[in-house]
Amino acid sequence: MDHLAGFVWLRPEGGGLEWTARPCDVRPLYVREQAAALMWARVADANARSRGEIL
Repeated sequence: MDHLAGFVWLRPEGGGLEWTARPCDVRPLYVREQAAALMWARVADANARSRGEIL
C-alpha cells in the first residue's frame, strides 16, 4: 500500500486490516503465489455470493 518512516504498510488483496512490516521482511509474490492468491479470492467471492452476502 505505502511506505513511511522505515516501514511498509500492507493489506490483504481482498481487503482487511492493514499491518506494518520492515522492508527487509517482505518480498514480491512469485507468479505461482499470485495465481494461488487470486484463485482463493475468487473462491471466497463465489462462496459469499452463494450465501447471499454479496451480489
